[in-house]
Formats: sequence, C-alpha cells, structure tokens
Amino acid sequence: MYRNSIVLLFCLSTLPVITYAACSDPAAPLVNWEDCDKSNQDFQKTDLSSAVLLRANFGATNFKKARLKHADFGSANLNSANLDGVKAKKARFVGANLTKASIKKARLNLSNFDRANLSKATVTQSNLSDVSFYNTRLTEANISESTFNNGNFEQADLTEVNAKGAAFQQAIFSSAILEDGNFQNADFYRAKLDNAELSGADFSNANLQGADLHNSEISNTNFSNARLDNAIWINYKRCRPGSVGVCK
Repeated sequence: MYRNSIVLLFCLSTLPVITYAACSDPAAPLVNWEDCDKSNQDFQKTDLSSAVLLRANFGATNFKKARLKHADFGSANLNSANLDGVKAKKARFVGANLTKASIKKARLNLSNFDRANLSKATVTQSNLSDVSFYNTRLTEANISESTFNNGNFEQADLTEVNAKGAAFQQAIFSSAILEDGNFQNADFYRAKLDNAELSGADFSNANLQGADLHNSEISNTNFSNARLDNAIWINYKRCRPGSVGVCK
C-alpha cells in the first residue's frame, strides 16, 4: 500500500502544469490574458513580451512604447488602441481588429497581420519589414513614410490608402486591391504587383524599377514621373531603361 502511494504521487508530480488566464494578473512577460477585457487601460512602457492575448479586448488601450516582442494578439480587439513607439518584433496580430489604431514610429518587423483589419489606422514612420499582411484590410489607412520592404500583401485591400513616401521594396501585392490609393514617391523597387487592381491609384514620382505589373488593371492610374526601368508591364512587355512615366 505504501509503495503504491509513492508510485501515485510520482505519477501526479510528472503531469504537465496547466495554466489558465487570470485577467487580474499584472502586466508582465508571458502573462496570459486570453479572452480578458483590458479596454481603456494604460500599459504604457510595460513589458508584455511573449504574452498570450488571444481574443482579448484592448479597445482604446494605451500601449505606447510597450515591449510586445512575440506577443500574440490573435483575433484581439485593438480598435482605437495606441501602439505608438512599440517594439513588437515577431508579434502576432492574425485576425485582430486594429481599426483606427495608432502605430507611429513603431518597430514591428517580422510580425504577422494576416486577415487583420487596419481600416483607417495610422501606421506612419514605422518599420514593418518582412511583415505579412495576407488578405488584410487597410482601407483608408495612413501608412505613409513607413517601411514594408519584403512584405506580403497578397489579396490585401488597400483601397484609398495613403502610402505616400512608403517603402515596399520587393514586397508582394499579387491580386491585391490598391484602387484610388496614394503612392506618391513610394518605393516599389522589384515589387510584385501582378494581377493587382491599381485603377485610380497615384504612383506619381514613385520608383517602380524592376517591378512586375503583368495583368494588373491600370485604368485612370497616374504614373507621372514614375521610374519604370526594367519593369514588367501589364502586357508582359519589359520597359526599357530610362522609361519615366510611360513604359517604352
């Protein structure tokens, strides 16, 4: 009997520890706030690295200059949240609602925003290199002067976006919607814009050198003074070096 008790205790001690979300837990790395309501709160300069924040409500919450590396905001509500100056390398925002969120001078490189909603968000002067925006909604967002090099915008909706002066070097926009967007002075060097909807967009003074625009829709699109050297045009024609405004 004694021996059996010892065996039972040993078995119980080797079982994995199951942790549950405790919404009252203070902000800290690895905190689990899954499904918690943290709306209208102030987490300015806090460290939430690797935090589990799935489906949590952060509406109008202040994360200014917070550390969010590896944090998981999957399907969370960040409507009107302040993420200015955050350091969020490799953070996850898949399916999150970031409508009207403010993301200025932030570092979110290598993060994932697939299927998220950033409509009317302000994402300016930020580093979002190597970030995935697959099937993401960015309608009427202001993403000017931010860096999105090597980003994935496949099937994303950027209708009426303001991306003036933004960098999209080698980014992928295959089958994306950029209709009526402002891309003045933007850098699309070697970007893929094939099968994209570009109607009514303004690419004046943009750099499209080496970009691929085959099968894209360019009705009423403005390419004034845009650099098109070696770009692949909508009919698969390669533009000659020195092409400016018109594919020659």
